[in-house]
Amino acid sequence: MAKDRFLAQGVTGTKRQRGGGKPTSSRKPTKDQAKRPGKPRKHHGGSDEEGGDDESDNEVGDVNDLEHRYGTDENDMSSEDEFLETAAEKRLRLAKSYISKVKASTEMDADEYDAAQIDRDLIAERLTSDARERSGKWSRRIADQFAYPVDESSMARVLKNGHLLPVTCVAISPNGQFVYSGSKDGSLIKWQRETGRKLKVFKGQKKKNPAPNHNLGHCDHILSIAISSDNKYVATGGRDRRIHIWSVDEDRHLIAFHQHKDAVTGVVFRRGINHLYSCSADRMVKMWNVDELAYMDTLFGHQDIILSIDALQREQAVTTGSRDKTLRLWKIADEAQLVFRGGSTTDQNRITKALSEGKQDAIEAAAEVRAIIEQNPSTALHAEEYRDLLRSLAAENTEFCEESVDVVAMIDEETYVTGGDSGALCLWSVQKKKPVFIHHVAHGVQPTTASTDTVSTPAVEADGDSSPAIRLPTRSRWITALAAVPFTDLFFSASSDGLVRLWRMRPGKVPGFDLVNTIPVAGFVNGLAVRELSPEGSLSVRKDIVLAVAVGVEPRLGRWAKEKARNVVRLFHLPANLSKSSSS
Repeated sequence: MAKDRFLAQGVTGTKRQRGGGKPTSSRKPTKDQAKRPGKPRKHHGGSDEEGGDDESDNEVGDVNDLEHRYGTDENDMSSEDEFLETAAEKRLRLAKSYISKVKASTEMDADEYDAAQIDRDLIAERLTSDARERSGKWSRRIADQFAYPVDESSMARVLKNGHLLPVTCVAISPNGQFVYSGSKDGSLIKWQRETGRKLKVFKGQKKKNPAPNHNLGHCDHILSIAISSDNKYVATGGRDRRIHIWSVDEDRHLIAFHQHKDAVTGVVFRRGINHLYSCSADRMVKMWNVDELAYMDTLFGHQDIILSIDALQREQAVTTGSRDKTLRLWKIADEAQLVFRGGSTTDQNRITKALSEGKQDAIEAAAEVRAIIEQNPSTALHAEEYRDLLRSLAAENTEFCEESVDVVAMIDEETYVTGGDSGALCLWSVQKKKPVFIHHVAHGVQPTTASTDTVSTPAVEADGDSSPAIRLPTRSRWITALAAVPFTDLFFSASSDGLVRLWRMRPGKVPGFDLVNTIPVAGFVNGLAVRELSPEGSLSVRKDIVLAVAVGVEPRLGRWAKEKARNVVRLFHLPANLSKSSSS
């Protein structure tokens, strides 16, 4: 039995030694030390120190010697380590010097005007944004720009007459030109986003299709889809245990991967590089190099089927393990994994705590959100209905337990949000093993019906009485889809309640999020995809959002429920309202 690579202990680093096995110092002797009698210079052998005796007096030497060549006497030699500049201090000093030179070279008089100042500001903002993204933490605040009422007549488009069965997944190309959708009928469709026209249909294949056509498409439900960040490849995973790679430019099938042993439930590309991560019901995560069309590695750890996976820029991925109730962060470069424990409970005590809004920072954040949504009557109404629902659940002493963690979306490299069958949205941080914030019953509860039949017993029948009607237990609507705008404070969630909800991350030290808008979408939302667009150029401050919604009459992974809806893809173009911008 192969040893689990992620359970192995870490390797401790050791200092590198030169010839003879004796550790040597990398610092060259100073001029004073070289001239000092009675202390001959030692030679350890090897080519590293060849030519050391020929060093001239005018040679600059190593940067570590600069501090000793000038202004250092023999009395200071005993304490020379106290005055050495570390590598971090050196980098900081050089950076400050460079910034001061740049400022001095770009300073202008107060009455002088530079025509390219706007361009420089845009470039500076873009560089700052990229630097913050490289740090791995979210920084841009854009949620307030999308708190206005959504006009379906002008902002929505329906991509119809494509799929015959429920749409299970959807993806938008990074350049915003194309939309890809997959369905339970096994077909993959490429749409033109701006016109809604079908550009290419990759039909599903028959299970007994003879060679060489048996690998040219899925022969069962397509469950997941992803597009590479360079707009070259589309990856799809399905219930037929296969991953198919398609070319975006040539509209043709490239290869099929067969290594998974069960349904492929999720695929995602790493940003900036064509490495694909896939998860499956076989409890494994696999990595692929799509440029080479090759398999890379397999990761083990989950104890139940893996239903969702997400990744950003770093060499890591986040997965949800369904009924093992864990969220796992795979640190691929370090060959390690972090395990986060789910299974949150919604009961009377937690609901009462949520209604009280907790600490002062949370109260201020809630008041700020109420001020934002006052201009959107629909969202304000939904927020008030939600509080009424919590009050009624607390009065009835209702309890919901999370038995399955189904979907995950990354806010940044260290913050994630998950949803499951309890209807709670959970916010996670790498600093804690438990959720740092829980929004209970985020999409409401299933409508309850009371039994009209009466249940009688012989003793009661003798008296002519009957027992009262049986009331079915209250069930929450589970979270079926999540999507986030990476490195911002905005993310989306969906269920079967007829609404896609927009959430805003709270500023400050107290973690949390609040509802800022809703978009009506009828049916089961099986997938969400979101992209930022820059209508005025790649450096524009104004970035619209395109939201694609995969809608079906039944859930993605089964047929245990049905809703009155159409099997379509809905597109929403949400323009940014810069008057409400609050970028940090």
